[in-house]
Amino acid sequence: GNMGIARISEGTIKAGQPVALARPGAAKKTGRLTSLFIFDNLGKKEVQSASAGEIIMFSGLEDIEIGDTLITNEGGGANAAEPLPPIAVELPTVRMTLGVNRSPLAGREGKFLTSRMIRDRLFKETDRNVALKVEETDSADKYAVSGRGQLHLTVLIETMRREGFELEVGPPAVIYKENEETGELEEPFEKVEVRVPEEYSGAVIDMFNTRNGELQDMGLDDGGEAMS
Repeated sequence: GNMGIARISEGTIKAGQPVALARPGAAKKTGRLTSLFIFDNLGKKEVQSASAGEIIMFSGLEDIEIGDTLITNEGGGANAAEPLPPIAVELPTVRMTLGVNRSPLAGREGKFLTSRMIRDRLFKETDRNVALKVEETDSADKYAVSGRGQLHLTVLIETMRREGFELEVGPPAVIYKENEETGELEEPFEKVEVRVPEEYSGAVIDMFNTRNGELQDMGLDDGGEAMS
């Protein structure tokens, strides 16, 4: 089943204890912890209880979502803590289409070729890759995959390729968002701060100019040059 990872902010939790997943304005999802682990160096070990400050891994609850609060549910939730404010996950900025390889060379490299295999693998990735979004398209052989930039999606594509999948990848497209107040379309952007020796500042500025970068501040810092 699904495994959840959480940091205990207060109290103690025990294996086998009735618990619930809660978030403000939503119904609780109840269950019982079937196993409880804490992280030990580079691995993890099973324990019977854990206290505030520990980072735990647990099982026994289905449909675990990022931002859920794990609370006790003994006595119908009596004396249970209030759910914490949910964590906001940044929205995707780039979209690609991934689908079945239709080229004349299809089937020569991978072993997972069908639309069903690709679909199952992409939706399985969303269980642990919370910034990824997968959507059906008008074509049964293609899926719209959105992520936090080209690197985010490139890592997914390369991982699937090494697992034996063969894909047809569409060009990346920027995801524009409509401003609710002005009605204008807005383009996502990233803020970057670079610290380099003074002799390299010109090359760095040229590199950002090719990507329509906008220099907001520039100055010397501890013998080097800083810009943002």
